Amino acid sequence: MNSYIGSYIKLQPNTNVAALEKKFPAFVDKYAGEELKKWNIHEQLYLQPVGTIHTTVGFDNIGIGKPVNPSFLNILLLIAILIQVIACINFMNLSTARAAKRAKEVGVRKVIGAGRNDLIRQFLVESFMLSLLGVLIALPLLLLALPYLNQITQLDIDASFLSNYKIWLILVSLFLITGLVAGSYPAFYLSAFKAIKVIKGNFTNHVSATGVRRSLVVFQFVLSIVLIAGIIVIYSQLNYIKNKDIGFEKDQRIIFTFNSGDSFSGIPSFMDDLRKLAEVKEVSNASRYLSNPNMFYNSFWLPGQNSSNALGVNFLVADKYFVNANGIKLISGRDFRSDDSAKVLINETYAKKLGLDPLKAVGNHLHDSQSREVEIVGVMKDFNFWSLHKDVEGFLVWINNKHNGYWPNVIAHTTTANYKSLISKIETIWQKDVPGVPFTYSFLDEEVQKQYETDISLSRIINSFTIMAIVISCLGLFGLAAFSAEQRSKEIGIRKVLGASVANVTQLLSKDFLKLVIIAFVIATPIAWWAMNKWLEGFAYKVPVTWWMFASAGLISIIIALGTVSFQAIKAAIANPVKVLNHD
Repeated sequence: MNSYIGSYIKLQPNTNVAALEKKFPAFVDKYAGEELKKWNIHEQLYLQPVGTIHTTVGFDNIGIGKPVNPSFLNILLLIAILIQVIACINFMNLSTARAAKRAKEVGVRKVIGAGRNDLIRQFLVESFMLSLLGVLIALPLLLLALPYLNQITQLDIDASFLSNYKIWLILVSLFLITGLVAGSYPAFYLSAFKAIKVIKGNFTNHVSATGVRRSLVVFQFVLSIVLIAGIIVIYSQLNYIKNKDIGFEKDQRIIFTFNSGDSFSGIPSFMDDLRKLAEVKEVSNASRYLSNPNMFYNSFWLPGQNSSNALGVNFLVADKYFVNANGIKLISGRDFRSDDSAKVLINETYAKKLGLDPLKAVGNHLHDSQSREVEIVGVMKDFNFWSLHKDVEGFLVWINNKHNGYWPNVIAHTTTANYKSLISKIETIWQKDVPGVPFTYSFLDEEVQKQYETDISLSRIINSFTIMAIVISCLGLFGLAAFSAEQRSKEIGIRKVLGASVANVTQLLSKDFLKLVIIAFVIATPIAWWAMNKWLEGFAYKVPVTWWMFASAGLISIIIALGTVSFQAIKAAIANPVKVLNHD
């Protein structure tokens, strides 16, 4: 029994979906119970809202294509939130770092009657205004960046999304939350200054504020290092997938799919004409091509057994050229022949599942639920007919005789590098043999690659977001380094008068920030290790997560931080100490 068909139903308004689903077992038993019991098969029906089709995994074989895993969307949302947090941290750091510049303002306002709540309100309003300004600048930048966004996500988003009221609710919420988060700590910190002290000039930067700033810098770089480590691991995994031997040949294979039943009559002549081309080595006809997620599914058992011993297997129906056309290797037995009927090839995994020795399985017969009997004539070496997210499963190829008709997929093994010329020739053949039907084709290696579209998109997005996170973090670090150099300008002047070199001063100003990055690396490493191992759990075949991946992320972060801080440090180190010391 095959279970690859989905049905669409429209429910009455206010229907209780859960109550309806509870009625399905009785419904199945009424209309198919006897047949299912006969073959010891269990079937269950589910309801799935149409709006969740593309974000719900587990319903892959109903002709709707590969859904997007919700965890992928959650990762994107989490990264976006973290980048926003980094931006808020920068605002808080720079606001509190330059508190001395506004201390006298706070003191004067308090003397003329401003209460602490008034000052908090003032600083929060400033934060909200900056947040609003950020939204107003971001919107046109977003519209300009849409083509690039569509490119990295493989989507087709246009400006019409702004007509959705939910987008504006999100923007308003983002504006309010960002303004509150970014402005709250500076507002409470600045409003707490004592009026008399700051007016007299007795203002000192609180140690607690310095500690908070250091903690926030560490937090920023923890996120950046985790993202950099993520890029390294994801790139290594995708490169591993790209180069791994999947057990069949995917390169130089072209797939032609006949979607119209009327066009099937042109398949024989089309295949014959393809074989006449010097650039075509082999041509095969099959019900599916390898990597297609919608395989047939059936259950078989050995002689002397019954349906209670049936073991399910994915299968396709193909002609005698299929094995050669796809570069599949046999470990025992033979390939299909022209006079074969009711013959099958199975892979090693299914042979073992049946309890057969793959090297001795040839000659055994299999029975299925439709009272058919087939003979195993060969055992194929295991290959990944689906993505490397899954381990190798049982697989079977059923011989298709010409009197059974043709199937919708033609696979051509080519031997040319000039595909532009070859495709032009094939299109001419198509128009002759299948007139009136649009000419379409795809390459098998691209179809295999499509199985990793989500992972590739995730890689592109993390690359882009990591660059954004690093740039934003460096802007904050740049500002703090400039402020630190300004605060220590007299100290630097004295050190230079006493003989300190530019290198000594640069080292003095840089080491404190580098210590923070090293602390961030120590914290980020276990977090990145856990996150990347969780992501790799989605693959049956994966690269090992090794120390060099995290060491590289840490080294890259240190180099970036050093480059950012050194600019301000060198600028301060080469300043004329006389001018600095004479400045009041």
